[in-house]
Amino acid sequence: MKKILVTIDGSKNSMKAAEYAVSLARKYDSELTILYVLYSELGFAYSNLIGVTTPKAIEDVLETQKKDVQKWFDEIRSKLANTKIPITDKIIVSVSSVVGEIVGFADKEKMDLIILGTRGRTGFKKLLLGSVAEGVVNHSSCPVMVVR
Repeated sequence: MKKILVTIDGSKNSMKAAEYAVSLARKYDSELTILYVLYSELGFAYSNLIGVTTPKAIEDVLETQKKDVQKWFDEIRSKLANTKIPITDKIIVSVSSVVGEIVGFADKEKMDLIILGTRGRTGFKKLLLGSVAEGVVNHSSCPVMVVR
């Protein structure tokens, strides 16, 4: 396990998942990537046939979220402060599917393991739309650890 991806959303369970990711990164001397996927319906207004662009409106949403997300990134980074474990953090704006973004990122970056929490911030909507964790488990080409 050389490359571990942990997805966070600021929920208690996603931060517990980050703790597991930190433990495994230490144990296996793995690279750790922390991923936050921001779902934004604003992107639909700016979609085109070639692909999705990121105009000023989407950038503004991203900037607003970065402050909260950066606190989460910093909290996780502090747990590996005295190690030589490489840590990367990434924010992705998704206009279609959070699951697709996570799985696509993991494939593109050739991750060995995805770790994520269950029952994040989606609340009742999750029951209607389906679980991100379930989607990642079903579509990932690498092993997935779901932390509760």
